[in-house]
Amino acid sequence: MAMKSLCPESILSDPAGNRRESRRVEQYRISSKAIYFKAFPSEKYLPFQAVERAWTQKSSVPLTGCCGKELPVVVLRVKYSGGYYQNFTFEKQESADQVLAALHEARPEVPQEPEK
Repeated sequence: MAMKSLCPESILSDPAGNRRESRRVEQYRISSKAIYFKAFPSEKYLPFQAVERAWTQKSSVPLTGCCGKELPVVVLRVKYSGGYYQNFTFEKQESADQVLAALHEARPEVPQEPEK
């Protein structure tokens, strides 16, 4: 399976091998070096070495159909090299916290709060 880094300046030497060592957190895969996610036509990853800032925020996803209901979710917002952002959506706060913990373990200097 071909894997592409979101950040062309930060490419893992063996992303497939690193992914094999990863664990599932909801729809994502987390390793000690990156977060992996499905993206058409293959899979992409964001190396932790490219991350400049990360934090969680509560959000909601509108449900299609009647009644205007919304599903509450947690969004992990990640700023990475070049001033780009990537959102990762989770059903549970605990899942997003697991990703933040893995990021903190790999890169303790990365701030985990929004910019002011």
